Amino acid sequence: MRRLAAGRAALAAKMAAAVVLFGLLTMARAPAAEFTGGYDGIGDAAGMELTLQQVGARVVGRLTTPGGSVYAINGERAGGDTGEAQGALRLSGGTSDAAFFHIEERPLGLQFLFIPSSGGQPDMASSREFSFLKRGVRPAVPAKPESRFLPAPPPGARADITVFIDQFRRWDPRDTARLYASLDDRSRGLILLYDHATAELMWRICGAAPTEGSREAVRLAEMLERQQTDCAAYLPLVEAARESGVFPEFLRRAQFQFEIVRATALCDRGETPTAKCADVSALGAPLILRWRRAVSIMADMARTAAAHPRDEPAPMATEGTETAAPEPVPVRRVPLPAPRAQPEDASVSDFEPDISTRTLPVQQPMRLPLPRPGG
Repeated sequence: MRRLAAGRAALAAKMAAAVVLFGLLTMARAPAAEFTGGYDGIGDAAGMELTLQQVGARVVGRLTTPGGSVYAINGERAGGDTGEAQGALRLSGGTSDAAFFHIEERPLGLQFLFIPSSGGQPDMASSREFSFLKRGVRPAVPAKPESRFLPAPPPGARADITVFIDQFRRWDPRDTARLYASLDDRSRGLILLYDHATAELMWRICGAAPTEGSREAVRLAEMLERQQTDCAAYLPLVEAARESGVFPEFLRRAQFQFEIVRATALCDRGETPTAKCADVSALGAPLILRWRRAVSIMADMARTAAAHPRDEPAPMATEGTETAAPEPVPVRRVPLPAPRAQPEDASVSDFEPDISTRTLPVQQPMRLPLPRPGG
């Protein structure tokens, strides 16, 4: 009897150990979360902002430094269910990869390893690690003393379309996304009739990386569905287009279209004389008929940037032809992670000031409708 009881006890202990081992293996095999969303730097990375978008194995986005430098991110997951990704960084205005990166997932965000390039190869001796907290996990890092943005209407408030058009370029992109989502269906539909206006707004809202399932994300998805694209494909095109000498002209065209939207809204309210409303309609109709996809507009500017150096004036792309977006840039594979040397004076030498999407000059609006000659 004693032997039988001892045998049963040993069997029960083995079964319990097997259950614990199975649980640990199940936890180890749990799929890693996607690298999609916005991240704020903490500690040594305070003031940095990271936006990532993952589609399949690809990971794209941008890294913005406190000095205004913007790096386009192009990489992929390290494979399997590991919470890691790696690839290359290209500085806005540069023609080749400026650095490499390696990302490791953390419970509240991620760890970002910045590796400068030396002769096209990773310079591990000069690499630096930065910590990022996923946006929304806890209150955001306090705003810098000199904010680049104007205060926007508070959460829960609805923006009038005229106020939105006048102010959205001066708001934080997250406020722009929130207040665009608060517009009524007619106002949003009116904006989407105009291609350059839509292209600019989609760029800014994609950059805000709305939280999945939020009202902002739903409105962005509607816009992207109409455009037959997604933020992962669109944002790299915008970054390439910004290198062209004609991007300021794109912003002026977008502003002109926004002013037509504004004037149309005022006409609908009966706040503008009928004769001037007829002029607004005559201005807007040809633009609506020549509507183009945003990826086509940006792809044309990106090709212009490749064909003409920054100091050489380039013609603005025509609006008559639909052009397919270029194939994604192939991900450069780097054997990472590698042994990390961390000298005391290690620093990133190429964090130089650059033009940021958030420091673009605000275009002064040209009010419409224009007065008739002799009227």
